[in-house]
Amino acid sequence: MKVLLVASELFPLVKTGGLADVAGSLPVAMMQQGCDVRVLLPNYPGILDKVENLEQGPQLGDPYGHGEISLLSGQIAESGLELWLVDSPALFNRPGTPYLGLDGYDYQDNHKRFGALSWAGAVIAQHGRLLNWQPDLVHCNDWQTGLLPAYLKIWSQQRPAMVFTIHNLLFSGIFDYFQYRDLGLPDGEFRPDGMEFFGRLSMLKSGIQYSDAITTVSPNYAKEIQTPEFGCGLDGLLRHRSDHLSGILNGVDYHIWSPENDPYLAAPYFENHQEPKQLNKIDLQNRFGLDQDPNKPLFGVVSRMSEQKGLDLVLEVLPYFIHKGAQFVILGSGDRILEEGFQQIAVEYPKSVATTIGYDEQLSHRIQGGCDFFLVPSRFEPCGLTQMYALKYGTLPIVRHTGGLADTVWEGTYDDAMQTGFVFGKATGFELSAALDRAMQAFRNPGLMHKLRIQAMRQNFSWDRAAGNYLALYRSVLYGV
Repeated sequence: MKVLLVASELFPLVKTGGLADVAGSLPVAMMQQGCDVRVLLPNYPGILDKVENLEQGPQLGDPYGHGEISLLSGQIAESGLELWLVDSPALFNRPGTPYLGLDGYDYQDNHKRFGALSWAGAVIAQHGRLLNWQPDLVHCNDWQTGLLPAYLKIWSQQRPAMVFTIHNLLFSGIFDYFQYRDLGLPDGEFRPDGMEFFGRLSMLKSGIQYSDAITTVSPNYAKEIQTPEFGCGLDGLLRHRSDHLSGILNGVDYHIWSPENDPYLAAPYFENHQEPKQLNKIDLQNRFGLDQDPNKPLFGVVSRMSEQKGLDLVLEVLPYFIHKGAQFVILGSGDRILEEGFQQIAVEYPKSVATTIGYDEQLSHRIQGGCDFFLVPSRFEPCGLTQMYALKYGTLPIVRHTGGLADTVWEGTYDDAMQTGFVFGKATGFELSAALDRAMQAFRNPGLMHKLRIQAMRQNFSWDRAAGNYLALYRSVLYGV
């Protein structure tokens, strides 16, 4: 089976969020299960320095009048993953992030930039003979690839099967009608049962509308987005296409996220030898000048600072739990008010709270390895990865029952052999506090903590499992089995 996976970012080449982790790990796992997979993404600045066996590919044309688009081919050294890069300097050779300029605002021509990614993918999908490789199926990801199925429909020729994955419905690629006209799309498709979304273009809607199968990154999120509360105005379409919609949980790369061989930890440990975890806790406390007291429960946060992530709830309950003897280590950035709030409380309680603004890969591993509990109180969460990392590290997650959090963390009675963390329902400080209280009660029972950690660390959310589920979906779409 030949599969072309198209994405706007891919770890380790370029990353702004979880999409990059999926695009970097899923194809490798599929390769290991016998799938012939290639990945297509834009040629952003700096990518070529990380690619091996680079070769110039064919020119594809100039759809938007910004110069000829061409393909480059290469490999990622660590995995051997085959890449195609959409090379258009006028569109992609820019400072900033893949989506934002240095001023922090979206590039004004993002519709053309990711329209070009979709257009290039559609050309490959239809004319793979140019590359001596014709895909059987194209797997698109998020709004940045949403026009690819539309181009293939409009061209009205034989095409590969199409799978479209929604990583976060909140980001749907909304553009004005005059921008729609820039993309070589016919007026006949700008309609409610086409790409039109309340008078504007939605690239995400395009992907949903014209693909053979739609997936999300967790089973529970696939259900949630069919409701008005989580559907972002697309719940009606998603209910209409529910027979083609499924949820496949993201995976974890346990070569990177495992306490047994994590180079960033002060001491490695595993489920039947948990004692060194205490050394990582002391190391973390010492790094930030917190009280080095093993009897104080240590809570970790690694997150974008936003209301969606529920960080305002954490800030609300912090003083109460500090006075109860808890400690907190927080890593993240985002909303300025939340950043300032966490910085201020760290100043007020320097022995109990440490706040680091930004992102630090090494520190994120040390927080997972050194904390007793890990907070993910999101108002909604399509999948979430940090709670799955926490499970592997025996750092018991405290999560809200939503999206992928509900699919990966369970709480029952203390005698329930399946309990792996602590779960609360409503996104309120009161319910988060109740979950933290239950965690602190468990912390006072070392035998119970040992048992819960073993149960957590035995969970398996590997990419091998996720890849198997995707390949089964591909076979269903291609062959009806």
